Amino acid sequence: MVRGYGKRTNKGSLVVMFAAFTLLALYLADTLPILRITMYFISSVFVMGIMVERMPAAAIISFVCVVFAAFLILPVKTGVLPYLFFFGHYGIFKYFVDADRAGSLNLVKKLVYFNVFAALIYFQAGGWMTEQFPFAVPWWGLVIAGELVFLLYDWLFTLATRWYYGSLRNKLLNTGEF
Repeated sequence: MVRGYGKRTNKGSLVVMFAAFTLLALYLADTLPILRITMYFISSVFVMGIMVERMPAAAIISFVCVVFAAFLILPVKTGVLPYLFFFGHYGIFKYFVDADRAGSLNLVKKLVYFNVFAALIYFQAGGWMTEQFPFAVPWWGLVIAGELVFLLYDWLFTLATRWYYGSLRNKLLNTGEF
């Protein structure tokens, strides 16, 4: 047997498994009447698992394949847009920013990244999200609320990364069992 073959096979199957779980989470976000944001969060975490395995090319390919497959599978095609515009690639960006170890500058980079893509989503959606609020919200209130929610999202994402790297990773790659 070729040395290291089992590890390469495990990592390859891990990428496919994470892509399948991402598609499942996107499907649930698109079809369930509740927990939509939670499902988008869960869909974003799987690309981080690929990045933890130090396979950035596989993570990018997985992201692109999941987007194409989601456009084919999801009943409502616009359900893939939050994943396409932010949730799908944030784990790749976060991995590289956190690897930089620049401390508070990393937080600034993440907030700029979020604000750029939040603005893209807001202007792409034409503001229909804010029309559904029962009260008028000024633009600066949306920015502050969005950044606070993003900081919570980033913290939860970090916790999920630590849990994967600390306990789940060894179980998946070494034994293949939970």
